[in-house]
Amino acid sequence: MPNQSLRQSEIDSLQYISSMANELVQMAEASRFPMISYLLGMAYAEAFDVLRGARPARHAQLSGNPLHPKAQAKDNRAHARRA
Repeated sequence: MPNQSLRQSEIDSLQYISSMANELVQMAEASRFPMISYLLGMAYAEAFDVLRGARPARHAQLSGNPLHPKAQAKDNRAHARRA
């Protein structure tokens, strides 16, 4: 059952992400890339968990993910203050 706090576009994105991650896991395993397979498997599990409501949908925004746009904006402000 999809997480009821998600918009339909977010549900669609998570379903696509989990599907693609699963396919990539299979490719990595077939090519004997265990670390890549593991990391992609974690991405699959995370997308699936958010989709089914086992994890909060928006925790990545607060996790300090350096690739997240809000984290980059915070870093830019911090660097500007130090300069």
